[in-house]
Amino acid sequence: MATGMWEELLAVLNENRRELNLQGPAINKRIEERGLDEKLFTLSGLNLLKLAGTPLETVPDKLGNLVNLTSLMLENNKLRELPATIGDLTSLKFLDISGNKLEKLPVTLSNLVNIQSLNANLNLLTSFPDVSKMKVLAYLSIARNKLSSLPEGICDPSLILLSTIDAANNEIVELPSEISNLSHLIKLDVTANKLETLPPELSECPKLREVIIAENKMKDRKLLKLAEHSTKALLNYLKIQLEKQQALEAGNANKKIEKSKKKKKKGDKKDIEDLERDIISVLQFETDSGFVISATPAVMSVRQYLVCCIIRNLDFSKSNNMFKRFINLQTRLHESICEKRQTATIATHDLKLVKAPLVYDANLPHTIQITPLFKTKITTAEALMKELRNEAEAFRREKKRSTLSGIHKYLDLLKDKSHYPCLRDADGDVISFPPITNSEKTKISKETTDILVEVTSSANFDICKKVMEELLKETLLIGVGTPSEGKMNFNNAKDKPTEVEGDAEGEPEVDTSRMRFPQKLTVEQVKVIDAQGNLRVIYPSRVDLQNPAFDVIRNYE
Repeated sequence: MATGMWEELLAVLNENRRELNLQGPAINKRIEERGLDEKLFTLSGLNLLKLAGTPLETVPDKLGNLVNLTSLMLENNKLRELPATIGDLTSLKFLDISGNKLEKLPVTLSNLVNIQSLNANLNLLTSFPDVSKMKVLAYLSIARNKLSSLPEGICDPSLILLSTIDAANNEIVELPSEISNLSHLIKLDVTANKLETLPPELSECPKLREVIIAENKMKDRKLLKLAEHSTKALLNYLKIQLEKQQALEAGNANKKIEKSKKKKKKGDKKDIEDLERDIISVLQFETDSGFVISATPAVMSVRQYLVCCIIRNLDFSKSNNMFKRFINLQTRLHESICEKRQTATIATHDLKLVKAPLVYDANLPHTIQITPLFKTKITTAEALMKELRNEAEAFRREKKRSTLSGIHKYLDLLKDKSHYPCLRDADGDVISFPPITNSEKTKISKETTDILVEVTSSANFDICKKVMEELLKETLLIGVGTPSEGKMNFNNAKDKPTEVEGDAEGEPEVDTSRMRFPQKLTVEQVKVIDAQGNLRVIYPSRVDLQNPAFDVIRNYE
């Protein structure tokens, strides 16, 4: 079988090696004279293949046989195309195809869901495959090509590890405003493109530390000067531009409100006042159809406090950034009122993907199985915690820091716990593993309209309620609810309120400087019971939501 095989390949075969490096004058001469030895593609055990600096122009379809590759380095060859079978290499973590003559890439490149580093620098690319499925992508270099835009899917909010984008020396004419979805973007290099402006939303990238925009013909020359001075100065300038833009949009909305006010008769004065306040409309728990969660005795000694509610009729399509703002809101609350998750944690679920009734339980770590957010494979809570700890330690060593970022800084919250808390659906699937993550199964998206919100704590119910109320208030403020016309627009007798709160004289006025349409948030009660069926908590109850920032309508009979 090994007759005529290159000696380098034979050595891999005989010594059961996992790495193969093919470069140098001898390799180049063989490729020029006889082409690549295709027996290479029978070495399915390879983890790393480097084929660099050769006259190779094509790679055979048999490349797809090397399914165990985690690193593929094809830099500085003369490749004009890649085979579609490269999409079969789903274990790939590192791909380097820089310094070739590639004019396009196969769409199957999008299948590389485990890719962490992708270097396509110095080619002839005019387009790039969708990268939205590359959930663990951290580094992307597409510099020195002929691209007119960033790759499709580059602004997908699920790309939570993407920290570096090098798109210098292309023909990019515009950056998308959705780039603010990239919550961990640290460096953006768009030197020597055809940009005339920058999206103000760039200022909303929370981790961004370096923006390089030299050699672009910016209409606002101040952008180039500020970028040359410091990225911080540039982002502050963009932030001001964004605020002006939002104020202008809100001002136009206010004009519409003013017009509607002028059309009101004097006798409608109360209706006009009502337009200026946000509303939370509470739907009562229905005995026959209400949402119930059972808490088991096992969870009482681990993380016993759980408060939930349902938010209905949300609209994330109002603006490009609305969904991102809602996700960032949860992150912000985890840092502030939740005290870095020390006192409580928040999880959100797309209600249509939740199969009720739910059970709040605690189990041994190796028995809890979950598909974590932005992952495709089921893992155990034990394996997930081990993986996260290894990542945290690797990050600590690489960055030489004592502090951690992201989910890694919360790992100690479960330290020394023999059982871990979890929320299971009617199928027995774990949809939440607090305080670490919830499940891909019930992940919310821009299309989500109804959300189940959970807040858990090991402290007390009051903490959970305080966090939940803050979440509801801030959700109103970002404008994701429905427009409020007067107190409510009731279409049937069932919706007619019998109790209205928040209109007492002397009550603090809402800050109307937000300059936007007043919002209505529809919140449905969720009941949590114990194993015997006794009520532990129902939220929001009559004593909850006593906040002057909004009015409350309780739709109780």
